Amino acid sequence: MKLRSVIGALGFVAALLASVPACAEIVPHRAAYSLSLGSARPNSGITGIDGVMVFDWSAVCEGWTLNQRMTFRIYDSDGQAIENDISFSSFESADGRNYRFSVRTVVDNEVTEQLRGRAERAGDGAANGGGRAVFSEPDGESVELPPGTVFPTEHTRMLIARAAAGDRSMARMVFDGATLDGAFDTNAVIAQEVTGDPPSGPNIAAGLVSGRSWRVRIAYFKTGDGATEPDYELSMRLFENGVGGDFLFEYGEFSIRARLDRLEPLPQSGC
Repeated sequence: MKLRSVIGALGFVAALLASVPACAEIVPHRAAYSLSLGSARPNSGITGIDGVMVFDWSAVCEGWTLNQRMTFRIYDSDGQAIENDISFSSFESADGRNYRFSVRTVVDNEVTEQLRGRAERAGDGAANGGGRAVFSEPDGESVELPPGTVFPTEHTRMLIARAAAGDRSMARMVFDGATLDGAFDTNAVIAQEVTGDPPSGPNIAAGLVSGRSWRVRIAYFKTGDGATEPDYELSMRLFENGVGGDFLFEYGEFSIRARLDRLEPLPQSGC
């Protein structure tokens, strides 16, 4: 089981959600999702998954901040449960040049990984000259960011803008800091605009899921390893204000489904 990939993808999704196109209303929000097993191959050894994913996204004067907490259990074929507790936080500057990140992973009440650091890049947009990420935990680790690398907020802004313009694909290198693997090559396929049937329920603010949305599928490849198969894939319903209606994380041998249970606006920054 590629738990590290699971952690990376589930951490990245929060940063992916925490952005909106420049032309859309910025909507800071708190969202909670229930996690369950989507599917599993017989040889995967996984028989069930349950848990929650909660994050707060806020716009501050200098950029965007995100705080996420995930707790979930993975059940094996013997009925044993692996307890996971993952915290992810990040800050991305409004100009997309500076990024700070922190990840803490606890498995069965034992801290198994802590990542912390910052990244900088030169220039604006996808034509930037790349940059470098330096980790303070583990101390001394660093990775070079190839030219054209963007951080998650800018990536999602580009993705929604492409969807709104009617484009059907987008390829970008993205660095999120959720693993030591550096930037990922991402390849997004944008399906037709979704109409009707937005997420609903007594704990879901209907006004946050009333706008345009698209089905998006993103494949993540480790940069430079020449792999023909992605490390993992993410499918989601993405609204034009950055809200995610649902998710499906696919890892080859199994998948994790996330369903929106709670959604509420957070106060604006006042800037």
